[in-house]
Amino acid sequence: MRVWKAGAAYFGLVFAAGFLLGPIREFQAIPRFGETGGLLLEAVVIVPVIVLAAWWCAGRFSIQGAGERLLMGAMALILLFAAELTGSMLLRGMSVGDYFARFGSAPGLISLALFVLFAAMPAVIRIFDRARDA
Repeated sequence: MRVWKAGAAYFGLVFAAGFLLGPIREFQAIPRFGETGGLLLEAVVIVPVIVLAAWWCAGRFSIQGAGERLLMGAMALILLFAAELTGSMLLRGMSVGDYFARFGSAPGLISLALFVLFAAMPAVIRIFDRARDA
């Protein structure tokens, strides 16, 4: 149960940060730098948020093993996809097909890479924690 709680908390922290950054990306960065540039600027901010949220949630909920951490990341990713898809459908009027088709563009591939990083980060930080403790 604590793995699921950790995944939900991890998702919540990162999604909240992304929700706050989204309007800045959409209304400030994209008009100035294009869609790819705007997404890359957002990534510069969201990657440290991902790292810190994964580290804090894993510690707060005592998520130790690699399997537990991968499950935590998978749980968070499922919640993120659900939230992203719902938001894209409600706020942008996209269909499910439109949502997944966008992953074929440069900004879509950047988003996909960030999703993979997001899912993997709880396990990745474990590697660095173990190296530091050794």
